Amino acid sequence: MSVDASDLDGLARSFRAIPALMVPKMRGVVAKSALNTKNIMRKDAQGSQHFKQLAPTISYDLKVHGFGGDGVIEAEIGPSGGGAASLAGIAYFGTSRPGGGTVRNPEDAMLEEAPNFYEFAFRATEGLL
Repeated sequence: MSVDASDLDGLARSFRAIPALMVPKMRGVVAKSALNTKNIMRKDAQGSQHFKQLAPTISYDLKVHGFGGDGVIEAEIGPSGGGAASLAGIAYFGTSRPGGGTVRNPEDAMLEEAPNFYEFAFRATEGLL
């Protein structure tokens, strides 16, 4: 008995190619969501009576490690640099003294953006299978 598995070989090649196709598409998705999250965090900081100066320090850094099946795309979002950025911990979480913790937790900005991220990811990867 013999079996023609050439179609399965082609299907297996297609499956192996998916991660390499996804990394560039998902890079744009992560970048867009990082930008949106940064903007949400800036708006939150600008709305603070005491921590407005934190807003311009909020940025994001996008990193892509490896390509192919082990590609990792990450974004680091938040205040950076010296000066007003050094007040971030107080602005977000407060201290043992009154006056801090008046800017919404950055995790809330991420959760607000999450539905958009999922939608962008779905659209970007639609049709890969």
